[in-house]
Amino acid sequence: MKRILFIAPESFPVMSSESICNSKVAYVLASAGYKVDVYTCDDRDTYPEDNLIDAYLRNHKNLRIFPVRNSKVLISRSNGFKSNFKNLIFNLGILLKTGFWYNGISIPYSIYKSIEDNIRKEGDFDYDFMITRATYCDLAAILLKRKYNIIWNANWNDPFPDKKFPEPYGRGYNTKLPFFENRIFKAIQKMVDIHTFPSERLRKYQLKCFPLVKTDKTMVIPHMAHSELLPIIQKPKLDSSVLQLVHCGSVGKPRDPGLFLEALSRVLIKRTFDRGQIHCSFVGRYDENLDQIINHFGLEDVVSLIPPMSYSDSLSYISQCDVSLIIEAQCEEGIYLPTKFVDAMQTHKPVFCVSPSNGTLRDMVSLYNVGYYSDNTSVISIEKVIEQMLLDFKNNNLPTVDNNVASDFFEDSIIDKFRSII
Repeated sequence: MKRILFIAPESFPVMSSESICNSKVAYVLASAGYKVDVYTCDDRDTYPEDNLIDAYLRNHKNLRIFPVRNSKVLISRSNGFKSNFKNLIFNLGILLKTGFWYNGISIPYSIYKSIEDNIRKEGDFDYDFMITRATYCDLAAILLKRKYNIIWNANWNDPFPDKKFPEPYGRGYNTKLPFFENRIFKAIQKMVDIHTFPSERLRKYQLKCFPLVKTDKTMVIPHMAHSELLPIIQKPKLDSSVLQLVHCGSVGKPRDPGLFLEALSRVLIKRTFDRGQIHCSFVGRYDENLDQIINHFGLEDVVSLIPPMSYSDSLSYISQCDVSLIIEAQCEEGIYLPTKFVDAMQTHKPVFCVSPSNGTLRDMVSLYNVGYYSDNTSVISIEKVIEQMLLDFKNNNLPTVDNNVASDFFEDSIIDKFRSII
């Protein structure tokens, strides 16, 4: 039985979109017969802590979870000028030992020390494969690769590093990096055996950032929906006579819901459809002025704002609605595969993607016929799609989503992809 070293600072507990993706992958690898050791130091709170799904995904005989030090402590020690100056000796020690330095480097270094401590306790480095997921794994993986020459799969759910994110999130792939960051950036390109990405567009974008990496050293493995979770979270529909839309996750700049709300108000002003036929809930954090925007468009009776829920509760809420709404930032190209898309597949709900006209979500809707797409720069485009959804709902003709339609996102397909590289 092969053993996998799984380094994912955000995995357990399940409290963020990154931890959702990573914890499910760790669980499905364990379910497939691999021995998986997870190193995590997550304490982010995008969602309230999820005791239900977190407990379910932890509970596998092939899965061991090793918490490293609290990530907030690590970040405060090393992130930003003040903390770097305050802890200059500690950070210089890491630089002298490893040759690398960047803001936040104490996180992967602490992960590395924790792994080495456990190796010494157990007497041997007995791993066949190493998977890293997210930014703060790099130094730990580089040091382990150097020492043990283990096969290394680096997964990138976002572009790396964040300075090279596309606008409006970052400064683009041509952004130059500081000297020490560039050293670790080049080392990753030279040392990783296989890079994986959740979408084809993200892969192509990152290859622009990674000039030393060849396409044949990359693979697309999308975020995963897990069929075992559906019975845990599924609940009856809220109201069969109303088209229920739900957006789970933060909204606000740059993911601005303003155009969507304007389009919704335009549909209702026409009176082709009754106001009582549609309702939209925003679940999660939002900008303070969202209330004012809703009031401005006279949508107080049609749009609800709901505080953040745990991941399992948000999935349950999606299961009670008809369509999962996804609002993306306006940008030249949508390279991301949001976890919200896979959450909709997992709950067997179609999506309504208010997204860039050139982007991953438009690709997914077109390829799998799992919902609706509108251009997120055009209020008229959004308006037309809302009207089409209302008409389809009235005629009981919303798109059908299940494990067969979206099989590429479920565990059997995902584990087959991992088997091909492990």
